[in-house]
Amino acid sequence: MTPREETGRLRTVTGTIATSDITGPVLSHEHLQLDLRWPARPQLASSDPNRWLDEEKAVQRELNGLRKDHGLGLVVDLTCSGMGRNAAALARISAGARVAVVAGTGVFTEPFHPAYVREVLAAGAPPAPPGFEADRDEAGYSGPSAVDRLAERLLAEVGFGMDGTNSLPGVIGEIGTWGEAPTETEELCLRAAAQAGRYSGLSVATYGRAGLAQLEILTSAGLPAGRVAVGQQDRVDDPAQHRKIAESGGYVSFGTLGLAGEDASAVSARVRRVLDLLEAGHADRVLLSTGAARMAQVGRYGGAGFGYLFDTFLPALRAAGADDATLGAILHDNPLRWLTGS
Repeated sequence: MTPREETGRLRTVTGTIATSDITGPVLSHEHLQLDLRWPARPQLASSDPNRWLDEEKAVQRELNGLRKDHGLGLVVDLTCSGMGRNAAALARISAGARVAVVAGTGVFTEPFHPAYVREVLAAGAPPAPPGFEADRDEAGYSGPSAVDRLAERLLAEVGFGMDGTNSLPGVIGEIGTWGEAPTETEELCLRAAAQAGRYSGLSVATYGRAGLAQLEILTSAGLPAGRVAVGQQDRVDDPAQHRKIAESGGYVSFGTLGLAGEDASAVSARVRRVLDLLEAGHADRVLLSTGAARMAQVGRYGGAGFGYLFDTFLPALRAAGADDATLGAILHDNPLRWLTGS
């Protein structure tokens, strides 16, 4: 295990760097490699043969082009355990593109949990101290001890590296909920992420529509809201939820903007959700990213690529009234502040 990182430092897959080294925009939610085709528990989610991304050279070329054309400085890859993460490939992509990459530890949603999550829960808790037997739940294990053991698994990667490499994670996530509300197991994993985040100093990125519930679980477990990016909010048409997340100090992550494609009405709806937060004075709580996650989204196969944010969404935001100074802060200052908890 590794104690809290020094403030103002980022753990990338090729080493620790100062935040001041990142001068350009940050893509705060991407997947440079991913495999979610076949869930570990298929009864909980259907298979999808298109739900994968394995194009190392093509991705490297795209990021290199974004560095040259838009000054791209950092990509946050939120492909954690159960999602086909490949730390060695991330390091090669980063070095080849000359773009820093922060990788994630943690576990995804319950249908894709690695086997060790079920093993931890099935192992049961150690005997409870006298007077504490009532804390044991009906499943035969106690939440805190299960959380402790899950957190230890995350902290092992934080301290020793991912996927058999010496590349260290710089964020926890994406971790969250597959359905409309967290399952019991997903809640335990979120609490483990909070515990690992408190110890290591790493921030957390969530997945799923149940954003407020996720944020409440993480903060109730002691993680400051300012260290949480609540994901997929571009797919949630609920301005009140977005404002509540921002007012609590959390980050509202519009991290899958590329899913809008060329649909003008879908782009406009997402622009409106971002502008609602800007007009409410919450520009410092907004994160934006393309959210590429499939082969079909890569430029080589006719997709808009990782540059969708720059080529399509930002021009739409500017046309709707967002100014360059605000957008520059959203793309640079906000993600770095989130990642470092500063």
